[in-house]
Amino acid sequence: MPSAPQLAQSVQPAAVAQPPVAPIPREKTSRLVARALGLSPQALEEAFRPATPADLPGVLALRHRVLGEALSWDDARYVRWRYLPEAGGRGLATCWVCVRGEEVLGMIGTEALQVSAGEARREVHAAMDLMVRPDLADSGLGVWINQTVCARLGCVLAIGSNPNSRSVLARTFETLPDRRSYTHPLHFAHFMAKRLSPRPLAWLASRAADLLMVGLRGWRLWTPGAGLSMAQLTHMDDAVAADIEALLRSAQRPDRVEVARDVATLAHRLLANPRTRCEVWLVRHGARPVGMVATRRVPIEEGRHAVQVLDAVLDATRGPAAQRAVLRTLLAGVCARAYRGGADYLSWTLYDPALEAELQPLMFRLQPHPFETLSWVCPDADFRAAVLSRPGWSLSEIHTDRDSA
Repeated sequence: MPSAPQLAQSVQPAAVAQPPVAPIPREKTSRLVARALGLSPQALEEAFRPATPADLPGVLALRHRVLGEALSWDDARYVRWRYLPEAGGRGLATCWVCVRGEEVLGMIGTEALQVSAGEARREVHAAMDLMVRPDLADSGLGVWINQTVCARLGCVLAIGSNPNSRSVLARTFETLPDRRSYTHPLHFAHFMAKRLSPRPLAWLASRAADLLMVGLRGWRLWTPGAGLSMAQLTHMDDAVAADIEALLRSAQRPDRVEVARDVATLAHRLLANPRTRCEVWLVRHGARPVGMVATRRVPIEEGRHAVQVLDAVLDATRGPAAQRAVLRTLLAGVCARAYRGGADYLSWTLYDPALEAELQPLMFRLQPHPFETLSWVCPDADFRAAVLSRPGWSLSEIHTDRDSA
């Protein structure tokens, strides 16, 4: 595969993955969990299986019990969209359940991703939505579910974590370098109100800061003579699908780990998500598609909101200057719309040092986040070595399960 031009000439060296912390043998976990559930180890194995449409009520009951008041959306519609589509429908992932009789005790979702590192290619299963019944939280069931998915599927990737799952992941998965979160300020009213008084002074200061940032942003993101146009996509007909397919092919870069995208999955994920309203934008140079970005609105405290970059695709066959112009055109359009919509800031989480190097001059600042973790189990030594030799991934928020309510 020929080398593609990179946005930056130097990238950070690949970090060495760390081994799991004192992993518990699966056989021991099986005995402990089976005893806690009043089952034999063999019955426990048989109780863990892919969910069917008949399991939907049990899955919804478990999610309601775990999520509680945080569950504010139509969860039945969401679970069908992601896991259990109606006849003739399309899903994204497999829902695995651990059952005892008719009751769902625990679940986990896995989505099959096609991952390549140079010439090495493999199916990797992204794990998501691990949940166990709250009264079984100390039984080891969550660890056993993770171990069992890895034993059955082989190469499993965990993207992100939370305070409850970090210890579970540490017992099963090998850590990879964390993804990094960047933010770009759009409005300063909340920032100034916390630091200045009286209120009129804070308002004046925030307005001055807003206008200054608009000017700086216009200066930094200006791309004179680039010949680029940007338009929003609301659907993907055959012509648009062909353009997106061509762009996805041209975006492949041998210097990073590539997670394959396809048009049908992107359309389902971005334009049919019942929990998240996404906006998708396409940049063209003449008639040729050269970049795409997807964003969503994310609620934050006190009724405010931010805008998050879900995914970005850039034509990697063009030179660094042309790629930089496309990136700046995308960000200029997204920032302008987010600013007009009253967003406090724009955020982007990624693990791609070459692309990250372009964000810092554009006034994006690294925002420490303890749960943007990346970890995996990979029994294929050759594929593992190929992945670890690369300093970045094309992973984005569309590969996680953290959809906004």
